[in-house]
Amino acid sequence: MNVVRLSEFAIALFGLAFMSETLTILLTTPGAISSPLVQVTGAGLGFYSVLSILCRRGEASRIISTYWLALLPVGFAIASLVWTVNFGVTLRRAGALGLTTAFGLWLAMRFTPKQLFTLVTVLVVVIIIANFVVIQVNPARAIHQATDILAAHHAGSWRGMLGHKNDFGRLMALMFCFLVLAFLFRVGGGPGRLACIPLFGLATFMIVKSSSAQALMLFVLVPLSLVVMLSMSKVSATQRALLLVLVAPAVVIAALSAQAVMAWALGLVGRDPTLTGRTDIWEATLLGLQDIAVAGGGYGAGWEVVAARITAIMGNAPGHAHNGYLDLAADIGFFGVGLVLSVMLWNFVTSFRNLMQGVLPEISTLALTVLLFSFIGNIAGSFLLLHNSIYWVLIVATYCQLVNASRENRYNARQVAFADGPYEARQWAT
Repeated sequence: MNVVRLSEFAIALFGLAFMSETLTILLTTPGAISSPLVQVTGAGLGFYSVLSILCRRGEASRIISTYWLALLPVGFAIASLVWTVNFGVTLRRAGALGLTTAFGLWLAMRFTPKQLFTLVTVLVVVIIIANFVVIQVNPARAIHQATDILAAHHAGSWRGMLGHKNDFGRLMALMFCFLVLAFLFRVGGGPGRLACIPLFGLATFMIVKSSSAQALMLFVLVPLSLVVMLSMSKVSATQRALLLVLVAPAVVIAALSAQAVMAWALGLVGRDPTLTGRTDIWEATLLGLQDIAVAGGGYGAGWEVVAARITAIMGNAPGHAHNGYLDLAADIGFFGVGLVLSVMLWNFVTSFRNLMQGVLPEISTLALTVLLFSFIGNIAGSFLLLHNSIYWVLIVATYCQLVNASRENRYNARQVAFADGPYEARQWAT
């Protein structure tokens, strides 16, 4: 591997670590609301990606024509500058989102699916070990304290290198899911699998110590769903279809009754059935969205409108809705949410189909992991279409690589068709 290629791997690994928010606290002055270093680092990664894309002739136009679906929600977020209630905030955050998306595009452009999968595996090892070491070395910083101004009620819960226990728990749950994939696909062979075992224990221990109910839910549901889907890929198409027919009603019922089941389960373990008041906030947010439901109040600025209305309803307003779909609706409306979900659903269907057909299993399961994590996690968390976010970066990168695979498969099919003769070629062409 030459120096240039090695530097690209280093930049990619650093960028993914940065997008995971693991480095945010290190780059932020204690007590500061924002961090110039975080902003400069995110912008630097984005501009590097943009320049790398522009240096390749025709790459920019190819990206627009090929990956247009993933660019639509970003374009809509930027377009919200026209109607935003806070032009400065939307300009900064929409610009950062565009640069974050460019980093995801660069990852897809410079790394093969297997290389990206390996990069994510290395990231898992670094993040799990780094967080555990920081917690042991500096517990006063890495564990919520009773003296914390805004989070004293979380005293004793682990937050690692992140700012809040829920963010830390969610990240550890994501790393655990990626570790499951590395184990199943034998990354690093036998020694690699053995190394996964203590990391499984560390990640699980830190998830429990975060005291995050959302992290525990993701820790259980996402790997279980992945194992089920991987098992489905081993059976015949007929058996798979029968299984889907049997499972679909149960999934629909579970989705419709999820809130009631979650409230019942939380009640059993002595936790607040309203998800620490989240359900009340969701109801107030829906009322606050009435006039901006279609297009939102501007990317990054919509909550200013909703918060004022929630204050009138509840007497005070939280910093966000504690629900990614509602938070994004406040910014770019339910139309914008629909654009994001279109990208995610295309990604989900394509990666699931690929997995069932044995095509690009590593990148397909990686995509499914991030998508399941986002679909479920944004019910009680908020990380949908965020700038400087590993969740959006990996959705973009896997989407692009899945599009490439689909185009290559169609091209190969056409080549086979024309090689078979005029009649077959006409059949394929139609």
